Amino acid sequence: MLTRRLVEHAKQVAQLAPVRPAVKAGVRAAVATLLPMALVGPAHAAAGLWMCVGGFNASFADRGGAYQARARGMSAVALACAVSVGVGALAGQEAWVAIPATLLWVTACSYLGVYGATAAFVGNIAASAFVISLALPVTTPREALVRAGALLVGALWAMLLSLLLWPIRSYRPARLAVARTLRAVADYGAAVGAQAPGASAEGWAALIPAHHPALRATLEETRQTLADIRRGRQERGRGEALLVLLQSADLSFAGLIALADLLESLSAAPALTAWREQVARALAELAQAQRELARVAETEGHPAPPAALSPLPEALRAGLPSSLAEVDRARAQHVLRLLGQLRGYAETAREAALGLSSGHLPSPPEAPPGPASEAQRRPLLEPLRENLTGSSMVLRHALRVGVTTAAAVALTRALHQSHGYWVTITVLTIMLPNTGPTFLKGLQRVVGTVVGGVLAALVAAWLHDPRGLMVLSFFTVAASVALIAVNYGLYTIFLTVTFVLLAEVGSGDWSLAGVRIVNTLIGGTLALAGTWLLWERSEHELFPEQLAGALRADATYLHEALAAWRGEPRPAALGEARRALGLAAINAEVSFQRLLSEPRSRRERIEPWMTLMMYTRRLATSITAIAASPPERADARAPEGLAQLEQVATGVLEDVANAVLHDRTPQPLPELPELATPHEPLLQAQLERVARQLRVLHAAAARRAT
Repeated sequence: MLTRRLVEHAKQVAQLAPVRPAVKAGVRAAVATLLPMALVGPAHAAAGLWMCVGGFNASFADRGGAYQARARGMSAVALACAVSVGVGALAGQEAWVAIPATLLWVTACSYLGVYGATAAFVGNIAASAFVISLALPVTTPREALVRAGALLVGALWAMLLSLLLWPIRSYRPARLAVARTLRAVADYGAAVGAQAPGASAEGWAALIPAHHPALRATLEETRQTLADIRRGRQERGRGEALLVLLQSADLSFAGLIALADLLESLSAAPALTAWREQVARALAELAQAQRELARVAETEGHPAPPAALSPLPEALRAGLPSSLAEVDRARAQHVLRLLGQLRGYAETAREAALGLSSGHLPSPPEAPPGPASEAQRRPLLEPLRENLTGSSMVLRHALRVGVTTAAAVALTRALHQSHGYWVTITVLTIMLPNTGPTFLKGLQRVVGTVVGGVLAALVAAWLHDPRGLMVLSFFTVAASVALIAVNYGLYTIFLTVTFVLLAEVGSGDWSLAGVRIVNTLIGGTLALAGTWLLWERSEHELFPEQLAGALRADATYLHEALAAWRGEPRPAALGEARRALGLAAINAEVSFQRLLSEPRSRRERIEPWMTLMMYTRRLATSITAIAASPPERADARAPEGLAQLEQVATGVLEDVANAVLHDRTPQPLPELPELATPHEPLLQAQLERVARQLRVLHAAAARRAT
C-alpha cells in the first residue's frame, strides 16, 4: 500500500500540464528582473538585488488577461511589497519584535484572501517580501525607505516593460479568450457528433466530465476578461462584437447539452441509424464553422471571412421512418429544432466575427447574465467581517500560515540559520488552504529545490565570474517563469538556481546551494506540520458542502426549467440558474479532485461520491434538455401532475443534499407521480429520465452513508 501511494505521488510530482511554456513571458520577466541589477553595477549590489526582487514579483503578478486587470494586479503587488519590505526591515532587529510582527503581518496578508484569488496572491507575495526583509534588518528608517524604494523601482520597471514597452493590443486578451471558448464549444460539438451514430451509454457518460466543467470554466474566464476590458469604455465596435460571440458560444453550449441528451435517448433506435449518421455530419460541419469563427476572432486586421453554413440536407428533415415510436419521433423532431437553433447561433456569431473588422454588428441572440456591476458590489469591509468566524476557511488558513511562519522565524533565529528567510519563504509558498494541494506542492518544492541546489552547486564549482553568473541567471529566470504553468517542480528547479546564484553574486559565498536545500527541507517540514496540526479542515469535510450546493443548484434549475410549462417563463432566471449550476458543479469537482489527492484519503468511500458527482452532472444535462424544449404554444396548459412531480423531485434533491451534508441516510424515496401527457411524449420521456437519475442519486447517497 505504501509503495503504491509513493508511486502515485511520484507521478503527480512529475506530471506535466498540457500547456505550452510561456517563453515570451519568461524572457520579459528575465529582462525585468536582471536589467536593473546589471545597470546599477557591483557598487550598489544590495539595491540592485532589491530591484531584482521587485521586478521578479511584479512580473510574476502579470497573469495575462485584460490590461486594466493586469495593471491593477501588478500595482497592488508593487505597493504591497514595498510597504512589507519597509516594515520588515525595521521589525527584524530584535527577535521579540520580529516574531509577533511576523505573526500579525503574515496573518493579515493571508487574510486578504477574503477578496478572492487575486487578493490572496498579492497577500502571499507581500508576505514573502516581508520575511526576506525581516531576515536582513536595518538600523534606521532611512535605510528601510531606500530598500522599499529600490523594490518599487524594480516593480515599476517591470510594469513599464509589460504594459507599455511590450506590443499592446487592448482587446487582444479578449479576442484570444473568445477564440478559446469557441474552440472548446467546437470540440464538444464534434465529440457529440462522434457519439451520435451509436455510442454506448459509457461513451455518452464520458462526455460530461470530459467537456462540461472545462467549458463552463472557460466561459466564465472569458466573460470576466471581457468585462474587465470593457469596464469604463463607451465604444461599441469590437467589444460588442466579442460579447455577441461569447453569448452565441454560451447558448450553443446549452443547446449541445440538450442535443446530446436527446441523441443518447435515440441511440437504441435501430431504425434511425442512417439518420443519426446525417446528424453526426451536420454537427461536424457546425464544429468546423465554429473553429473558423475562432480563427477570425483571434486574427487582427482583415482575415479571410468564414464560409456560411450550407442548408440542412432535406434527407435529414424527411428521413424519419413512419414506423418510429411516437416518443422517438418527438425526440428526433426536437433534435432537428435544436440543430436549427445551433445553426442560427453560428450565423449570428459569423456576422459578429465579420464585425470585428467591419464594425457592423448584429443583435445579440440573448444576453446571459454577466458579472456584477460596480453598483452591485458589496461594501469593502463586508468580506472581512463575514469571515471572522471559526468556520471560515480563509481565517483558519490565515492563522495557520501566520503561526507557522512565526514559528519558522523563531526557529531560524534560535539556530542562527544562514539565509533563514529561505525557510520562511518555503513555508509561505507551500501552505495552501487545502491539505492535498499543500502536500503535493510541498513534494514538488522539496524535490525541485534539491535538484536545483545540486545544479547550482555544480555551476558554482566552475563559474565564479559575476558577469557569467548574471548571464546564466537570465536564462534560469526565463525558464522558471516560462515553465511554472507546465510543472511547479520545474519552476522550483530553475528558481533555486537563480536565487542561489544571485545570492552568491551579492555575498561572495560560493557554498549556498547546500544551505538552500537544508532550509527548504526545514520549511517543507514546518509547512506540512502546520497544515495537518493547526485548524485543519480536510477535504472530507469540505467536499460534502460543495456537493450539497450542486444538488441544490440542480433543484433550482429544474424549477426554472419547468417555469415555461407553468405559464410563467423567465429566460433571465433560467440562464442564471444554469450558470449557477455550472459553477457549483465545477466547485464540487475541484473539491473532489483535492479529496483524491489527500494523503489520508479513505478510498473505500470514493465510489458513492463518484456516482453522486456523475449523476449530479447527468441530471443537469436532462434538465437542460427540458429547458430547451418549452411548450410550442404560449397558452399551453401544464400537464396534470407536473406541479406535484416538481415538488417531489426538488424535495428528493434537498433531502439527498442534507443527507450528504450531515452524513446520514436519506429518507425513503417517495413515489414519483406519473404524468398524463398523451400530447407531450417528449416531456414525458424527459421527466422519466429525470426520475431514473433521482433514484440513482438517492441510492448512492444511501450507500455512502452505510
